[in-house]
Amino acid sequence: MDKAPEIHFPKLEKPSGKKQTTTVVVGALAVAWLAVEFVFKPLFNKLNSSKDKAVSDDATAPPAPEADTAPTTADDATAPSASDA
Repeated sequence: MDKAPEIHFPKLEKPSGKKQTTTVVVGALAVAWLAVEFVFKPLFNKLNSSKDKAVSDDATAPPAPEADTAPTTADDATAPSASDA
């Protein structure tokens, strides 16, 4: 009886290095970011809606009068300016 030839598989090692470490860290950060987004989504929506409400309240309010601008009178319009003289 002949023995079956032995098959030698290469030793499986976990590759290590900067590239793999970087990939794992970036993947972990992405998963953490998505988890935070899903968990706090209702809170973010509530904050955004209150911010939008405050902006819309400001948009409907009349503009504040400027203190530097004085109302123009008819006398001011007809008076010669200093550059005309």
